[in-house]
Amino acid sequence: MVRTPSVAFVIDDLGHGGAQKQLVMLASALRPHVDVRVYVLSSIENPHGSALKGRGIPVTVLQRRSGFDVARLHALTRALAADGVDIVHGFLDASNVYAFVSARRLHKPAVLSLQSDRLRLTGVRARVLGWMHRRSEAVVVNSMAGRDYLIDSVGVARARVHVVRNIAEAHEVAAPANPPIVGCVGRLVAIKRFDLAVSAFPLVRTAVPGARLQIVGDGPLHHDLRALCEHLHLGDAVDFTGAVDDATAHIARMSCLVLPSTFEGLPNAVLEALACGVPVVACAVGDVASIVADGSTGVVVPDATPDSLAAGIVRALTDSALRTRARDEGPRAIRERFSPDEPVAVLRSLYQSLLDK
Repeated sequence: MVRTPSVAFVIDDLGHGGAQKQLVMLASALRPHVDVRVYVLSSIENPHGSALKGRGIPVTVLQRRSGFDVARLHALTRALAADGVDIVHGFLDASNVYAFVSARRLHKPAVLSLQSDRLRLTGVRARVLGWMHRRSEAVVVNSMAGRDYLIDSVGVARARVHVVRNIAEAHEVAAPANPPIVGCVGRLVAIKRFDLAVSAFPLVRTAVPGARLQIVGDGPLHHDLRALCEHLHLGDAVDFTGAVDDATAHIARMSCLVLPSTFEGLPNAVLEALACGVPVVACAVGDVASIVADGSTGVVVPDATPDSLAAGIVRALTDSALRTRARDEGPRAIRERFSPDEPVAVLRSLYQSLLDK
């Protein structure tokens, strides 16, 4: 008889973010087959903690002060032992460290995750995390670019790397706003390079005078981005929504979504745009080129510069045939390639193999 594995997902926080939303979708899809529990390493429990609890998934909050908090490590290890978990699965960089050490202390298998196409840490912290990736029982990654990076640059054994693509759901396609809205969605942090989209927008407004830029999200660069808008005389053409619990309603009304990032894995915002039939403008980072078909579901630009982004955005706003194809092909691609079936099958097989060792 096959025993149902008990899996602990450990994550930095359950606040606004693509990785956090993916955790909710993945844990919910796994729940009929796996005893899933979630452990949060900070006091940021919502909005996604409420969604997990509403679906019957236990959430344990373990507040982390700063840096590597030994007290939180002890608390996590005790909680995992008390709950009798079989496998510890880290979900983000900091939580990977806690998950790995706790699993070793409990003599349980550790599964780590990479939610991008590279480790974002540098120096000693990157070396330590790379060492943990090489010595964990398995590493889960959401993109082929991330898989290749782990194998070629970090030195993780190929057999230990498992691709678990993000989950997305197709939505009803809404009519885009008029005048057109160009959107950026995500945390306002340096790696997202929303400054490039802002810098491109004067050129966009020259070609499409009524176009507006909407930045959905919040973060430490909020004031810097507002200052850049004022410097470029875009104050009345850019809207900042702040953090939102679910960006879908905003994305559905966009005329195009722009992804200015210079590195990504499998971006959640891109999947949500395709699910809404909204064309995406991005350069070929991570797995973007495998999901954004130039001329069909968006525009793939040669580089993430203001000039290239502006040209791509103008094309997305003015090419009616492209917009029509995106409305049809985007949701179709999501239904065919990003259902929960494959991720659930991969993880169930992985967890069972770890239990059988």
